[in-house]
Amino acid sequence: MALKDILVHVDDTAHCEKRVRVAIAIAKQQGAGLTALFCRADPDLKGFEPHMDKRHQAHQALAEKRREQYQALAANDGVTLEWITAKLPSTLDKVTNLLIEQTQQVDMVIVGQHDESQADGSVPEEMPEHLVLETGRPVLIVPYAGEFTTLGDKVVVAWTPGRESVRALNDAIPLMQNARSVKVVAINPKKRDRKQPGVSAEQIAEHLGRHGIKAQSDQFSTQGVDEGDLILNALSDERADLLVMGAYGHHRFRELILGGVTQKIFERMTTPVLMSH
Repeated sequence: MALKDILVHVDDTAHCEKRVRVAIAIAKQQGAGLTALFCRADPDLKGFEPHMDKRHQAHQALAEKRREQYQALAANDGVTLEWITAKLPSTLDKVTNLLIEQTQQVDMVIVGQHDESQADGSVPEEMPEHLVLETGRPVLIVPYAGEFTTLGDKVVVAWTPGRESVRALNDAIPLMQNARSVKVVAINPKKRDRKQPGVSAEQIAEHLGRHGIKAQSDQFSTQGVDEGDLILNALSDERADLLVMGAYGHHRFRELILGGVTQKIFERMTTPVLMSH
């Protein structure tokens, strides 16, 4: 089982090249097709304005500049990068919607974590959350801080019995095939067993073993420590380059409602995170 179609979101933010490099590396590893969608709003656009043709021309020129840059990067690694330039959206919501539409024909989508300090209004702040909750596809979120020369070499799986974790685990199997270490971590399993009995972290490690993935299991009790902090600590302890977890929450009329642990990981991630819902 391998990924065959990968989509990466491209914009003009400071951290975009980092996520494109990650996407290229994964496409090369998986032997997958890679498509880049250039999609951003004009932060200076205030409704209908005269000379809109000039704004569209500037959008196309910027897209062409990024296309040449990133196709050259991909070619250096022997990867063919297909390119799509979305029409200049009139609202930030349309940026998200355009990306959601394109995810229907791919195996995974790669986006960047929101960086408030660098935000220019061209990309929706909560776009990664919407993609996780609305696309039905695994979403790999690349943090804005740090450099990521490997992905899937040392993996932490945050395990909780439930549909979201099952989806994330299955979606991540192609990325874990060549892992040197995989740690399946359950937090407060005894508390959850009384409310929601299910498969243990040990059983999940055995399941991964049947896929040829050598995995170990562990469990932690919060004892007053935030669950999100425990997951982040596990990433640090394992020196992991990938976190796999289910995203808990739902959306109503574009208003996001996320679980506290999910939200904390979105805000404080230190390594790429593959999330499924």
